[in-house]
Amino acid sequence: MGEPQRKLPDPLTVDEFLAITWPEGARHELHDGHVVAMAPPMRAHHSLVTTLSHAIGPILEDCCEVLTEAGVVPSLRRHTYYQVDLLVTCEPPEPRQRTIRAPLLLVEVLSPSTQAIDRNRKLPDYRQLASVQEVVLIDSEAMHVELYRRFEGIRWLSEILRDPTDVLHLDSVGLDLALDDLYRRVVFPAEEAAG
Repeated sequence: MGEPQRKLPDPLTVDEFLAITWPEGARHELHDGHVVAMAPPMRAHHSLVTTLSHAIGPILEDCCEVLTEAGVVPSLRRHTYYQVDLLVTCEPPEPRQRTIRAPLLLVEVLSPSTQAIDRNRKLPDYRQLASVQEVVLIDSEAMHVELYRRFEGIRWLSEILRDPTDVLHLDSVGLDLALDDLYRRVVFPAEEAAG
């Protein structure tokens, strides 16, 4: 018989959420004070994050860093903590730091179970963070990338990339990466069924 579950306050604050010790490998976010469990990512997700991280890391200035599964607290949404698939920040590290306050680039890899939240909830919240220059949404089941770039301080441009020769150009980090290279290790569901 397992240990009795401790009752969590409802809604949780970000500090209360960050004080919880989760089982090894468990991934959670806090949405408006409510804990949301996240399913383990599929291999395509890992591949896309790793490929992009390896492309960005070597070209960053020494004061900047690429991080995966890093925490971000949206500026306009209380009691919310997102675990971003990949981000770049140039803020100096602090001891025991759990959240990134000044990300430049935020990347979410979409899956069927997360794409609605990533597009409809996280994207608008990410765009409210003053430091953010670009947000990228990468589909893990089809060659489809959405790039959102800030200009003139408060306006945003969007670009959709779908062709293998399309180039993901990230001004925030100085990267040009063809979709064919980004997706080189990803097997799409249609290809899997055909094979």
